[in-house]
Amino acid sequence: MAHKNHVINKTIEVGNFTLLSRFLGIIRELLMVRYLGVGAISDAFVTAFKIPNSLRKIFAEGALSSALIPSLVGLSKKNHGQHGINQLLTLAFLIFEGIVILLCAIAMIFARQVITIVAPGFSAEQIAYATPFLRILMPFIFFVSSSALLAGALQAAKHFFVPAISSVILNIFFISGIILGLSFGTSVNVLCYFILLGGAVQLATHVITYRKLGFSFELFNKNTWKECRHVLRKFFPCLLSMSAAEVGLFLDTSFASFLAQGSVTLIYYGNRFMGIPGVFATSLSTVLLPHLSHIGLYAPRRFSFYLLEITKLIFWITAPTTLIMGFFADKIFYTLFYSKNFSLEQVSEARLILIAFLLGLFFISLNKNLMNIYYALHNTTKPATIAAIATAANIILNFALMYWFKAVGIASATTISNILQTILYVWFLQRYFNVKIYLQPFMIFARNFSIQMFVVLAPLFVVYQGITNLIHYLGSPSAIHYALGTVLFWLWVGPLVGIAAWLLYATRKRFNVSIYFLN
Repeated sequence: MAHKNHVINKTIEVGNFTLLSRFLGIIRELLMVRYLGVGAISDAFVTAFKIPNSLRKIFAEGALSSALIPSLVGLSKKNHGQHGINQLLTLAFLIFEGIVILLCAIAMIFARQVITIVAPGFSAEQIAYATPFLRILMPFIFFVSSSALLAGALQAAKHFFVPAISSVILNIFFISGIILGLSFGTSVNVLCYFILLGGAVQLATHVITYRKLGFSFELFNKNTWKECRHVLRKFFPCLLSMSAAEVGLFLDTSFASFLAQGSVTLIYYGNRFMGIPGVFATSLSTVLLPHLSHIGLYAPRRFSFYLLEITKLIFWITAPTTLIMGFFADKIFYTLFYSKNFSLEQVSEARLILIAFLLGLFFISLNKNLMNIYYALHNTTKPATIAAIATAANIILNFALMYWFKAVGIASATTISNILQTILYVWFLQRYFNVKIYLQPFMIFARNFSIQMFVVLAPLFVVYQGITNLIHYLGSPSAIHYALGTVLFWLWVGPLVGIAAWLLYATRKRFNVSIYFLN
């Protein structure tokens, strides 16, 4: 029970800060539309920012943490574990940050060529905009990858606060840079420097916390080299596995660069909104990795049970979220973005892109946690193979669907490739690791929860339609506009969504919806 409570409490702690970061991210995007619009400059900035930001997710927060944390957990159980962790972190810092500095130098020197490779369909104007942005932003990866190394030690020690709040810090600096641009007309280059400064402050908070928890940097020895080689053997396959989602987004950018100007930006916004409900799954994945690493050491047979319960919990979060966000997709973009810089046509396209992404929300969220089981089993080759297959499928589907459905086809290709990835993850676990797949209990759970969702959400839908009709019937044209067509819409719809969430939680036992982590 203590382990269960620890997991869910830490997940909520991490999730709250991540959710705060996501909401700050929405404010950031609202301001960015007013600052950059949707066109050549916004496409250039989004692409330039995506390169170091995706490298952060792939290299630092993804592969590096996944390869490092199980080793740190193992070292903590040995005699003189603290010294072993300090020595391993020192050596890892020298190796990984040396690689990062080299990557930064190459990308900054050949920035124009990098932009051309990532977005081959960009015009000369878009490339000219993006090149200086990339040169300024590229060192961002050094700050965040250094933070990720230190965060590995913090998370292995079950300290999640600073790693969780770091994205909040970055968004504060990001928003400050945009406000400065809107207020004083500063260039986008100034915004890039603000983002860089946010990364530096992130690193400073990690260093301070690392030292406060008693960690330090020590000279390494032969045993450290042995442990580091073990991490490196896991890191490179992890790099392939963790890169699947981000490579998919890179591919989306590359294919979208051949579409009308603004397509890259619309896909970016669709993915950003889809990331809001993915907060809990990402937080659960962060908290569960050290927990599953312990299970891998002492009770590997428990993986079958945890797979079932993790799947149920993620479905419980993502299924109603997909329905609700899909229903309000048009309102999301109309009330928040519609302006002279964001047309009705773009609102309609962004809505369809978001729906296409949302259809894969459950699978994307589950994939993050399925990878943790492989890493806790100290196997990185199988998820790397699966990631390669999913990436190849994404490329083929992009070619097939982009011609007919434009940007919506690109988003759909990402969703389908994630569904394929989930199927392969589960099949490989069953085939090669004897992890039992409790399909029938999950289907019973899904049936009961579907009934609960219908009983809870149908009356609230009737209430929503009734309030909407009442506003149309009683309100003046200006009142109707403010209540249904601006951000004020969410002041009365938000509480309805909150009531829906509370009812789904409070009535779950009446519908025999049982989840280990919530019981």
